[in-house]
Amino acid sequence: MSPIRPILVCMSWRGGARLERCLTSIVSAHAHFDRVVVSVASEPASRDMGIAREFVARIPRLEVISPGRELPTMQHQAFWIDYLVRTGAKPHDWIVWMSYDDEVRPQGIDEIVDESGGWPLREGTGYFGPWAMRHEGTDRLWAGDSSKQLESWTSFPVDGPLVLPAATWVRDQLRQPTYMQMSGSVNPLTSFLYLRDSRPRKRGPMRIEMAIATAPNIRFVQEFPTPISIIYGRSNSDRASYAHSARTEDAHLAAGLLRYGAHHPSAIPILTRAVVDVVGAYARRTHPREEWRVRAMVRP
Repeated sequence: MSPIRPILVCMSWRGGARLERCLTSIVSAHAHFDRVVVSVASEPASRDMGIAREFVARIPRLEVISPGRELPTMQHQAFWIDYLVRTGAKPHDWIVWMSYDDEVRPQGIDEIVDESGGWPLREGTGYFGPWAMRHEGTDRLWAGDSSKQLESWTSFPVDGPLVLPAATWVRDQLRQPTYMQMSGSVNPLTSFLYLRDSRPRKRGPMRIEMAIATAPNIRFVQEFPTPISIIYGRSNSDRASYAHSARTEDAHLAAGLLRYGAHHPSAIPILTRAVVDVVGAYARRTHPREEWRVRAMVRP
């Protein structure tokens, strides 16, 4: 049986130097992936398209695609999904999803693959985190010590298991949110197809991690023992305070949780409690602050 190697998909939008940083991180890691796709949401003559094309010489397997214009996140998502399906990707293929211009962490990948280069991925499981974190301002590129250890942030209990039922993980996030990112997540293409085609249509990126984790084909979520991505966050970010923005996505989330319960009846009590908690928080107009949960320090 051939070793499992996922498809890497990187999204870029007005990336500039951040896109260069992202692509540079892939140069030494591209052999770990079956395909490497960078989707640039910009015009054909843009600087970002030029940057991406320049890297084809360094990453010959790089597939540079573009819708030819800027797109909102969910439309951009649908664009690269359609491209993969059109070019032969199968629903059971695994996708490493990188958010806008974050970095791959080659050392983390080296630590989790086996001797044949295969990834330890199991059917029915979605993989989220942990995430190696650096902080930079909106208008200033990070310029710190690249040899300095990084914090490894987790959305799992620090002293608990690295595998949880998907419904439990979602419930815990709604009750006491921790830092969550799609960057560096690994999920089957089936989950992305489900998200693209589900109704009501998802309009924005809020709750996207939970939407992917509760695709009907997923029963468990798991965290890798070490980060495979480096996230460039904002040190003053508190995404739990984005309640008004998240609320616009809760109709989609609620519908998704109902569908998930129909496929997995044993999850219904947990999901019911999660929905009650959200409704109660809205009624009280109180929302828990995001917990920055650090599991360990890791090398860059």
